[in-house]
Amino acid sequence: MRGALRWIIADFGPLIIFWVLNLSFGIRIAIAGSVLFIIADSLWRWRRGLPFTRLYLLTATLTVVFGCVDLLAVTPFMLKYEAVITNAFTGCAFVVGARGPRPMLQELAEQRQGNPFPDRPDITRFFGLFTLLWAGYFFVKAAAYLAVGAMMPLTQAMAVRSVAGSASLALMIALSVTQGRRLFGLCQRLRMLPSVPETQTPPAEAPPLGP
Repeated sequence: MRGALRWIIADFGPLIIFWVLNLSFGIRIAIAGSVLFIIADSLWRWRRGLPFTRLYLLTATLTVVFGCVDLLAVTPFMLKYEAVITNAFTGCAFVVGARGPRPMLQELAEQRQGNPFPDRPDITRFFGLFTLLWAGYFFVKAAAYLAVGAMMPLTQAMAVRSVAGSASLALMIALSVTQGRRLFGLCQRLRMLPSVPETQTPPAEAPPLGP
C-alpha cells in the first residue's frame, strides 16, 4: 500500500493538488498550485537524477500548457473544453506509447519496482495491450465530457466531470495496481499473448502492474 501511495502521489500529484486547492480556494489558485507543483517536482527529480517517464512528461506538459493559458486569460475560457482536449490528447499519447520495445506502462512499472522485466514477447505484448486499454479509457472520457459540456452549463458540467472523472480514474488505478497478475493470466487464456518456451518464467510469476 505504501508503494502504491508513493506511485499515485508521484504521478498524479498535480491532479491531487488541483482538487484540494480548487475545493478550498477556487479555480485560479488550483491552476497556479498545480503548475508550481510540476515545476518544483521536475527540479527535484532533475537534482536527484530520477528518470522522467513518458507518462510524467505527458502530465507535466498538459498541466503547464493548459494551466498557463487559463491563468493568462481574463476568464478561464478553456475550462469548457479543456477536459475533452486533454483526455483526447492523452489517449493519442497512450496509443503512441503502446508501440516500441517497452510500452509506456511497462516503463512506468519498471521504474516503480526498480528493475526491468525479463525480455519476453508475451510481457511486452501484455503491457502494450494494457497501454491501449488506458488509451481507450481516455477516449471514452473525452467523448463523455464533450456530451456533458453540450448538455449542461459549465458549473454543472464541471461538477459531473469532477465526480465521474475522479471515480473512474481511481478505478483504473486500482485495476492497474492490484490486478496485473490476473489480467496477465486472462490474456494468456484468451491466447492474446505470444507463447514462450517452457524454460522461461512460468505464468504464475508474471509481472504485476502494481508495486
